[in-house]
Amino acid sequence: MKKILLIALLLCCIALPALAENRVVDEADLFTDAQETILEEKIDAIREKYQMDVAIVTNLSLGGKEVKLFAADFYEEMGWGMGQGKDGLIFLISMGERDYCTVTHGSAIRIFTDWGIDNIHAQVQPCLSDGDYYEGMETFLSCAERYLIQAETGDPYDVSNPVELRSPLARANDVLPVILIGAAVIALIVVLIFKAQMKTVRRKAEASSYVEEGSFALSRRQDIYLYTSTRRRKIETNSGSGRSGGSSTFRSSSGGNFGGRSGKF
Repeated sequence: MKKILLIALLLCCIALPALAENRVVDEADLFTDAQETILEEKIDAIREKYQMDVAIVTNLSLGGKEVKLFAADFYEEMGWGMGQGKDGLIFLISMGERDYCTVTHGSAIRIFTDWGIDNIHAQVQPCLSDGDYYEGMETFLSCAERYLIQAETGDPYDVSNPVELRSPLARANDVLPVILIGAAVIALIVVLIFKAQMKTVRRKAEASSYVEEGSFALSRRQDIYLYTSTRRRKIETNSGSGRSGGSSTFRSSSGGNFGGRSGKF
């Protein structure tokens, strides 16, 4: 029995360092091998270019832990993080609880603020709800890189420095009404020009001009006031101060300082 336990322990010691090298830990089997490889390559490019660790983890259950605490503990157990501050972030998907979260450590806490993470989650969550986990993680990595690029300017995305992360199609839909209004204005101008060129047509000021002489006789004329209609609309005011910027933090089981946000899908 002791020999079996010893062999199992040795296998764990061999497997754990190899697992720690991977930044996509797909315990819930949500990705194909090809998708895992692509995600790993994108993460490697981000790590090399920005010196920021990134990991994607999926599992079947949190084992009773709160999702952000689970992610923070997992991050520490795997020894992830780059540089002296162990800079990095982890995205966790738990299928059993239908929970997800982004948890940050080191300089990532400053770069990925609460407001910023919520904006990323707004792009990722619909993909998770639709069961398109690979697309969701591609979106997450694209957004993360955009935040890292912005952070190099010294002014990370936050409440006071918002970011537009919607898809090109969504942004095109915003521009569409402006295009339609512009087209309508141009069409109106063209119609008015053609109208001005119609010299043979003149508007008559009175209806009598269109009545055949002797065919109509008005014996009495009277104006009667009927009623007045008044509508009132309450104008809502925003008395709240809104969300403040920056990142809220929490402690891992070992006392490490982490930031992050979580949600359901």
